[in-house]
Amino acid sequence: MFARGKEEDVCKSMDIRNSAEKFAKLENCTVIEGYLQIVLIDHATPSDYAGLSFPKLREITEYFVMFRVKNLQTLRHIFPNLAVIRGDSLFFNYALIIFEMFELQEIGLPSLQAVMRGSVRIEKNINLCYLSTVDWSLVQFQGMENNFIKGNKDQEECFNFCPEDDGKRLCRKLTSSGDVAELCWTNEHCQKGKPVSKLFFS
Repeated sequence: MFARGKEEDVCKSMDIRNSAEKFAKLENCTVIEGYLQIVLIDHATPSDYAGLSFPKLREITEYFVMFRVKNLQTLRHIFPNLAVIRGDSLFFNYALIIFEMFELQEIGLPSLQAVMRGSVRIEKNINLCYLSTVDWSLVQFQGMENNFIKGNKDQEECFNFCPEDDGKRLCRKLTSSGDVAELCWTNEHCQKGKPVSKLFFS
């Protein structure tokens, strides 16, 4: 599962900080063997992120941390194909940390299918929506009992609309608790997993 392809551009651990221009270090990376930290970018404007996209990046072998990246609103265009965070090494038991990202409105990792080891910490992101529409148990292989998701925007104040096609709901999934729910990362991207119809009728 999640085997690597033959043609890859493997990069070492990345620490991106101080300037949005440092994102350029990610160009052509398909796998980061190590961690990815995007932190302390204090003076960026929304336009600084407008052209940033790294569709080749599919995997991080250790952990992914985001902390105080000014005016970044979503990751959907920056990392559209990030599928795996392995958690081979963790940051205080966490494989994914999103902390004090004050302008972030959605996580937006539509291809993320596996956090293979470690927990998730999403804290003090005062504008962050689309948290109630992600079922982390469909992504995580272990560590869910230690997830810490607190101090974010009240999800009742969000308009967490999942994609529809001509009034048909596209993101209905069976959750880990056995309920059917609409699960999505953004208003354009369902959370990946088996559709309800396949679970019940295949």
